[in-house]
Amino acid sequence: MNTVARVAADSVGAAECISVTKYPDGMFNKTFLMTMEDGREVVAKVPNPNAGILHFTTASEVATMDFASRILGTPAPHVHAWNSQAKSHPVGAEFILMDKVKGVPLSQIWSTMQLQQRLKVIIAMTSLQKKWLSVSFSHYGSLYYAGDAQSSAGSQYVKDGMAVKQSGFDIGPATGRDWFDADRLSLDIERGPWPSLTPYLQAIGTREMKAIQSLKPPKQVALFCGPKLYQPHAENTLIALASYQRIVNALTPTHTSIANPRIWHNDLHDDNIFVDPHNPERITGIIDWQCCHISPLGLAPRPTLSGLSAEEWSAAKREYTIQNVFIGWRQLMQAKSPDLYCAVEFRKTAAYGPTSSDLKDTWSDLAGVTSDIPFPVDFSEIDIERIKLGSDDAAAETGLVSKVKEEVGDLWPDKGLIEHERYDGYKAALDEVKAQILKQLA
Repeated sequence: MNTVARVAADSVGAAECISVTKYPDGMFNKTFLMTMEDGREVVAKVPNPNAGILHFTTASEVATMDFASRILGTPAPHVHAWNSQAKSHPVGAEFILMDKVKGVPLSQIWSTMQLQQRLKVIIAMTSLQKKWLSVSFSHYGSLYYAGDAQSSAGSQYVKDGMAVKQSGFDIGPATGRDWFDADRLSLDIERGPWPSLTPYLQAIGTREMKAIQSLKPPKQVALFCGPKLYQPHAENTLIALASYQRIVNALTPTHTSIANPRIWHNDLHDDNIFVDPHNPERITGIIDWQCCHISPLGLAPRPTLSGLSAEEWSAAKREYTIQNVFIGWRQLMQAKSPDLYCAVEFRKTAAYGPTSSDLKDTWSDLAGVTSDIPFPVDFSEIDIERIKLGSDDAAAETGLVSKVKEEVGDLWPDKGLIEHERYDGYKAALDEVKAQILKQLA
């Protein structure tokens, strides 16, 4: 820690670091606020062992923030110093030293903002997203500085219709969390970069098949576990993945606005969006670019800009203000970012979420299918019944989880974390709900 403090001071030309304050723990990193003798503040970020692939995760995060700032005009933190080779640095760990973002998280003031201010935030976010959509890449994977990617993809990007070569950036292995979560880091799999969409989607299927075949199943976080409750079966999942691999060509979107490789912030929620507290419609920073990767726009997550309580969420569809925010965001997206709007609409099609044998009925409607290509998977009546039962059971249990979230209300922990001061209340609420579920299922 003393070495990090010295490096931080040197990185901004300060005499010394006089104070180190630890931020609350995150899921994947330790972060510290380091204050210099002249009052300047630097944030130090040190990845936990579960943060991702050694070297690549840190190297990609730094390059992505730089690209977002310089090329995409996004207020991302400025990096003063960083290291992705833990064994060769005196600190003995990977780290990033960057400016503290000005302003406050949007989550702190969203509930107090007027409708007009909320809509202005939506407009500001739409403007940023439009800048993100002005760039497409030659490969799928993750972004690095040239030399750090350890690949020879010969990648380039296109901005506003102009090809940019030898930009100082390159595309290398994907660092998205789905490539290393639940011990996937140990798998011998292809991690990119990929020059086209079909092999990228095939690699995802291969990754999941190998994970099921060779890894211990992770503890369920989306479903409850117990007698009478639905649990996924490895055999059924492998059958589904094998079917996916046979039809993936037809599922590949052909519209360039959806299929083109794009960079997107994959954790864009109101804790990672900073605004000016005195002028909340002015976005001062977007943080947490770790594990952002280059993928089809159709797979990019949508932003979560609301800090609503459980009660407000339950009534959201009836509340005029919330309706206006959603409608405003959708209309802005359609007018200002038609590519993003097209990607959101794509999510409503059978090609985006082929979760059952129903895809057979809509096979001829898929863009990549010609009339003379038959549906490549044979489902027997027994198969169809098994799939339907499994789908119905999974849907029922997902509903049970949603009901518990509603019961617990705003005590439900985001990403599995609960603040110290709310721990006792959360535990009591969870015990009560657990007793209710046991009574229902007994």
